[in-house]
Amino acid sequence: MIKARRERKAQSNTMRRSKLSVRIAFITILSSLFSILALEFIYVYMQGVVEDYEHVIDVDLNDEELMDSIMVDMHQHQGMVFEHMVEPEKIARQEIMDEAALVEKRLKENMMTLGESVRGTEYEAVFHDIFSDMSTYVKNVKLVVDMTKEHKEQTANVYMVNELIPLVQDMDKQVEKLGDMIHNNVEEVKIKVKSDTDMMRIITYAVLLLLVLSSAFNVSYCIRISNEMVSRDLLTGVANFDHLINVGEKLGKRNRLKNYSGLAISIKDFKFINQEYGSVIGDIVLKSYATALNEKLIRGELLCRNGGDNFLALVEKERVESYLKEINKVPVDVGDKLGLTVTSRCGIYQIAEDDTIYDMVNAGLIAVGETRTSGAQDYVWFRRERRDEMIRRKDILNGYHRAIDEEEFVVYYQPKVNLRTRTLCGCEALVRWIRNGELVPPGSFIPVLENDGKVQELDFYVFDKVCRDISDWQRRGLQPVRVSSNFSKLHLHNKEFAEDVLAVVDKHGADPYYLETELTESSGYEDFNALTHFVSEMKEAGIHTSMDDFGTGYSSLSLLRDIDMDVIKLDRTFLRDQYDAKEEKMVENIVRMIHDLNRHVICEGVETEEQVEFLKRVGCTMAQGFLFDRPLSREDFEKRLINPYYD
Repeated sequence: MIKARRERKAQSNTMRRSKLSVRIAFITILSSLFSILALEFIYVYMQGVVEDYEHVIDVDLNDEELMDSIMVDMHQHQGMVFEHMVEPEKIARQEIMDEAALVEKRLKENMMTLGESVRGTEYEAVFHDIFSDMSTYVKNVKLVVDMTKEHKEQTANVYMVNELIPLVQDMDKQVEKLGDMIHNNVEEVKIKVKSDTDMMRIITYAVLLLLVLSSAFNVSYCIRISNEMVSRDLLTGVANFDHLINVGEKLGKRNRLKNYSGLAISIKDFKFINQEYGSVIGDIVLKSYATALNEKLIRGELLCRNGGDNFLALVEKERVESYLKEINKVPVDVGDKLGLTVTSRCGIYQIAEDDTIYDMVNAGLIAVGETRTSGAQDYVWFRRERRDEMIRRKDILNGYHRAIDEEEFVVYYQPKVNLRTRTLCGCEALVRWIRNGELVPPGSFIPVLENDGKVQELDFYVFDKVCRDISDWQRRGLQPVRVSSNFSKLHLHNKEFAEDVLAVVDKHGADPYYLETELTESSGYEDFNALTHFVSEMKEAGIHTSMDDFGTGYSSLSLLRDIDMDVIKLDRTFLRDQYDAKEEKMVENIVRMIHDLNRHVICEGVETEEQVEFLKRVGCTMAQGFLFDRPLSREDFEKRLINPYYD
């Protein structure tokens, strides 16, 4: 039943995202097609407007010019004929007629051009009347000229008045009629062009408006999908930490956060599940478990993944008890007929009226941390007396940036000793906080800074001081030893972690030979690929790498095989019973295996000579601990560099 609900919910989320994606794609394609069609329509519409305008310019106005030219030539020709009649000299008459012949030729050419232009138009009938009058006029002009040559001027004058002048006048009327028709047509075309232009402007605005609306619609859908992707954990599909913070802040502003309890939930023995069944099965367990937790929430409640196998939830106060019963044991089907029952640890915090979402998160994490130390209890309610602890954590976080700026953090160096020669062979850089003249224990502020992510900045602060000191010692003629600097596993989430480390080295010109970067064993199985990449980059740059806390996790042996670190640091738990033969044999074999893999081995926490003898017997020749030196200030460590021998 649970599996079916889980599958239905997963399918529902997938279908919802798919529908949104299809809608965006459909609207985008539709908008693109509409834009193309609209542009094509506007282009065709514009072509019609342009053609009308060109017709006015190239045809109608040209026709008007031709008619004006024709009438000018007609009147000029008529004047020449009259001048020919009254001219007494024969030679002068001939010159007049030669010039008239040129005008007549031009007149005929213009008439032919006009005829071609108006052919098939409404102007053609009027043109024929004009052409007929011109043809009759030309014929009658010859009669008048012949009468003049025969000295019949009086007859020619009468003929001209009765025949030629009426023809010219009729041509004037016909030309004026044609001109009016062309003028009216031009005005109609102008009105049409203006109307079409206005319509085209409206269409363009409509297209632009539709495109804007379509774009806004697409953007809104894209924002919805982006917000959903940004607010969701990619592996499990539930909300991520940022989304929980946003929701919590909104509830706080509306004074509704106090209606909820905060739950910090983690899977019991999840590291063992990863080790036993592999990371693929581990991911399936995480997804199935997250889905099961999420399905048991009601509207208004929220579950988020806080990294790894850790979850945070906002649950209504009156539902907390019933919710805890439902998540106590969750069956998980991981395929291949393999079923697991997942149990959890949970820290519960009753949110008070003046609490923020960050108070809830911190209190829940404190409470779930208490389940790991309480032994029998899997569910722990945050005790009010722990509020002082929260206040202390806030005080540390609030004072952190000032401490960085004013260099209240000081680097101490704890020597590493070669047990065969009893000489200094290296050291570990440790940070100390000198606040208001008093030493703040590292255990009280390092976990707080790590939980808040600020420890990453502090790590680089220490590493910067280490590189500076190494360069300074070499410049002053002091022979350095290799210094290991601790880096939190949180750095592995930074894809440019290695580049940032090398940038600090280059900044101070420190010799990579004297540098060693140290990460805990748990870094390997939380982000194996990132750790492998980082170790490879350090090795290429000539910087050593070391694994701290070896032996405290489940995947120690596989990490030894798969990650090429230079130094393995044995946890102090290996020294718990140096008089037990089985214990000694086990440690001896581990040390031999590390040496066979061409790695160095060192043990921390050495406090007695008996432990030194034990380490020598098992083949471990390097150690650090209070037997030799506590962490030393820079000045005291420089004295140890000058005198590296231990009695």
